[in-house]
Amino acid sequence: MPHPELLRDTLREVLYGPVGLRGLFSEPGQGLLHAAHAFTAAQARAPHSGQPSVAARVMTLRQTLQLTAATLADPHALLGDPTDPRTWAPADDAAWRAELVALAGAGQALYDALYRPLSAEGLREAHGAVVQAAREAAVLRFIRDTLPAG
Repeated sequence: MPHPELLRDTLREVLYGPVGLRGLFSEPGQGLLHAAHAFTAAQARAPHSGQPSVAARVMTLRQTLQLTAATLADPHALLGDPTDPRTWAPADDAAWRAELVALAGAGQALYDALYRPLSAEGLREAHGAVVQAAREAAVLRFIRDTLPAG
């Protein structure tokens, strides 16, 4: 399987979970988007064990995916969103939902960009973004699983 096709399959699994019974990164239905949608706006705003908030993690990843997709199309692309994830927090549920929609859009943009002819450097950039997304999905699942009940 060529690298871009394997990378697209990996990104799809990271975003949505594996198609079959098992995957490399998660169980069926346990992808990044599922993990992120499990948080309310209030939970996303709250810091977790001295680490960045879920909202900050999601925005950082969304910006990474967007920038990687843009860079694959134009190596001189700049980040289009100047918002600093370290200080951003969703004011309400609507703002949190909008960020989740933007995250899904960024994942789709990267997926679409992987259909372009990619240089070795572009493949490395894309691999890095997919690995970061896989890591963040695991972190979000861990945070979700360690939240107090109720």
